[in-house]
Amino acid sequence: MNAAAAPARSWGFTLVAVAGVLWGTGGLAATFAAQHSALSWPALSAIRLVGGGALMLAVIAATGELRRLPRTPEALRHIGLTAVLSAVYQGAYFQAVALVGVAVATVVSLGAAPVAVALASAIRSRRMPRWPVLVALVAAVVGLIMVSDAPGQASDARNAVLGTLLALVAGLSFAATTVVNRRAIPGLSSAALIATSFTLAGLLVAIWGAFAGFDLASTDAAGWGWIAFLAIVPTVLAYLAFFGGLQRGVPSTTAAILSLIEPVTATLLAVTILREPLTLAASVGVVLLLFAVVLVRPRPGVVESYSATEIGTPAAED
Repeated sequence: MNAAAAPARSWGFTLVAVAGVLWGTGGLAATFAAQHSALSWPALSAIRLVGGGALMLAVIAATGELRRLPRTPEALRHIGLTAVLSAVYQGAYFQAVALVGVAVATVVSLGAAPVAVALASAIRSRRMPRWPVLVALVAAVVGLIMVSDAPGQASDARNAVLGTLLALVAGLSFAATTVVNRRAIPGLSSAALIATSFTLAGLLVAIWGAFAGFDLASTDAAGWGWIAFLAIVPTVLAYLAFFGGLQRGVPSTTAAILSLIEPVTATLLAVTILREPLTLAASVGVVLLLFAVVLVRPRPGVVESYSATEIGTPAAED
C-alpha cells in the first residue's frame, strides 16, 4: 500500500466502524418508535428510507449538487441497483423477523453477508483471503450466534424455512450493496447516492408497507421523534460513513465484518438503557465480534497491490 493510500484506508476503516455503531442505535430507536405507533415494520422502514433520502435531497439541492448529479448510464444503473438492493434488504429482513424472530433473522442475515462477500472476493481475485480474515470470519459468525442466543419464534417448519431463506436473501442483498458501492462513480457523491437511491428504495418498500399496515394517524409526537432519529442517525449518517469508508479503499470483506459492530452496539444499549440481562453467551459473543474487528484492522507495513485503473481500490480483496 503506498504512503498516500494508507491514511485514507485507515480513515475509511474508522468510518465503516462508526457506521456499525450508528446502525446499532436503530434497534433501540425502532423499539421506542413502535411503542408510540401502530405502523407495521415495513411501513416504518419505508418512512425511514424516504425520510432519510428526502433529507439528503434537500441538502444536495441546497448545495447545488443536485443540479450537477450525473445522468450517465453508469450513474443511473448504480443508483437503481443500490435502491433495489436496499429495498430487498429491508423487505426481506423485516419479513424474516416476523416469521422467525429477531435473533434468527439477525444471525442469518448479518452472518451471511461477510461470508458471501469473502467468497465473491476470492472468486474475483482468484486468491484465498488472508488468514486473519478467515479467522475473523469464523469468530464473527460464532460471535453473532452467541450474541443472538434467543430462540426463534417460527410457528411451524414452513415458516422457519421461509423466514430463514428471507433472512439469507437480506444478507446477500447487504453483501451485494457492499460490493457494488466499493467503487466510486465519477460525480456521484455518497450524499447524492443516499438521496436518490434511498428515496427510491423507500418508495419500493412502501408498496409492501401499504399491505402490511400504514396507519400514520396512530403515531404520536414521541413516535415521530424516534422515526426522525431513525431516518437521520442509523440511516443517513450511518450510510454516509459506510459508503465513504468503502470509497476510501476499505476491502468489501473487511467492511462486512466491521458491520458486525452493529449487534455489539445494540446489545450494549439494550443492557444499559433497556436494562436487559447480559448472558454469559452474549458476553463471549461480544468479545468474539470485537476480536474479529481487531483482526481486520489496517496494519502498518502490510503491502497490498492496487489496480492501475482503480486508484485506492485493492486489486486483490483481503
